[in-house]
Amino acid sequence: MAYQLSFFCRSGEENGDEALDRLLDYLLESGDGLVGEGLGPFDDSVAAFRLGTRSRDTGGPVADLLTLELHVGVAEIAESVIAASPNDESGVWGCDLLAIVTLSGDNPEWTLVHRIWAAVVSLWKAVPWDESSGFEIASGQAPQH
Repeated sequence: MAYQLSFFCRSGEENGDEALDRLLDYLLESGDGLVGEGLGPFDDSVAAFRLGTRSRDTGGPVADLLTLELHVGVAEIAESVIAASPNDESGVWGCDLLAIVTLSGDNPEWTLVHRIWAAVVSLWKAVPWDESSGFEIASGQAPQH
């Protein structure tokens, strides 16, 4: 079963590819090397990447790859914003970037999830959300399934 963690952001990014490049650059500067592949092509508002931390021993991923999707534009993510916060109690209305991390497989890489979480908060003041905890997930730390 897949687990999704979403981040509602105010980024000012112009398109999905530029936002993804910025995030990947940040991740590369802030930790171990990465391995992965771009997904797509998509329209300008969406970018996606299969991603994992590179093993120093084998050069391959240390765990199952996760999927990182970025959706850019207030109109493009409006339905997700309203579904997560119908009355804007969490202050996410007007967000212009939605980052979604999807984990699946037998060996998910929670360390990379923590790195992504820290990166989107640092870059874009992200507000985390998931289906089971809603915005309450922000009061703790990234889940450890």
